[in-house]
Amino acid sequence: MEGKGIFLVVLLLFSLVAISTAQICPYGSPKLFVFGDSYVDTGNWPKNDRGPWKEPFGKTFPGIPTGRASDGRVLTDHIASFLGIESPTPYQLRDTSKNIQQGLNFAYGGSGVFPSTWAKDSLSVQIDQFEQLLDENEYSQRDLDNSVALVSTGGNDYSLYSAAKKGSNDGLPAFTEGLVRQLAADLQRIAHLGVKKIVVATLPLLGCLPVHIIPPNSYQNCDEESNKNAMIHNQLLQKAVEKLKTDDGNKCTFVILDLYNAMVSAIDQFRQNAANSEYKNPLQPCCSKIVDYMCSVEGVCTNPESSFFFDLGHPSDNGWNAIFSFLQGSLHKDLKV
Repeated sequence: MEGKGIFLVVLLLFSLVAISTAQICPYGSPKLFVFGDSYVDTGNWPKNDRGPWKEPFGKTFPGIPTGRASDGRVLTDHIASFLGIESPTPYQLRDTSKNIQQGLNFAYGGSGVFPSTWAKDSLSVQIDQFEQLLDENEYSQRDLDNSVALVSTGGNDYSLYSAAKKGSNDGLPAFTEGLVRQLAADLQRIAHLGVKKIVVATLPLLGCLPVHIIPPNSYQNCDEESNKNAMIHNQLLQKAVEKLKTDDGNKCTFVILDLYNAMVSAIDQFRQNAANSEYKNPLQPCCSKIVDYMCSVEGVCTNPESSFFFDLGHPSDNGWNAIFSFLQGSLHKDLKV
């Protein structure tokens, strides 16, 4: 009887999981479509270029460089794992992979909402690529009914704006309004293409990225002006998304992924851990040699597991793990998974 009881308990658990999964994903595993920059790019960066196709990128995961701007996983990998699927194939590798059943990743490192001098594929271009595949019937409406879009972009737009203005904030409010307006139009376009759930990340804690630390190379004080600008952007984005929900009549689920405050909490937690462990200053990047904000081929990252940032602009695998731990709760609530 004892063995039979255990069997019934296990059977009940499997049944509950099956019912829950059926409610979340009535047509099987969800598909994830990803748009944005290096925080979510998993392999669209050109292989013959500098950067994430060279060591020490990928040292922690999967052990070799795969085009991710980190020693390991990036935000996309965590969202995919949360959905119970593998990270979707990068768009540039779709012909060699031939596995697009998990969705596709259109994100391109260095890109922005607006066209960028660092990358050819702006957010609008990435959505064009998605739309073309839909026109070619690569995905059905049934696929889209069970899909999630992840959008994370905007940081590069502000970096380029700051470089063009030589650090001046003259005209920044108008720039921010225009940027958020275009981003909202892109989100609306993704919804009109048939994706039912759209997760859009806020700007991260821009002023605490090592590239913005004051004074340079001290890794002590965040640039609070950059943080303030990111907060203003995020507030406008929140309002724009609320308006999209109203205009859409709630046909599509729009979810704000609060990357900014998750990073605040993760860095605070890191500092607390560092007081009694081998962890170092969270604002100091792991990579020993950096060129154009990214870890160079000659760079060495000896202890990524004790670092929060990999290079001047990107969290390490350890950093992303910490950040995502503060995002899971909202995803469970807003995506109802």
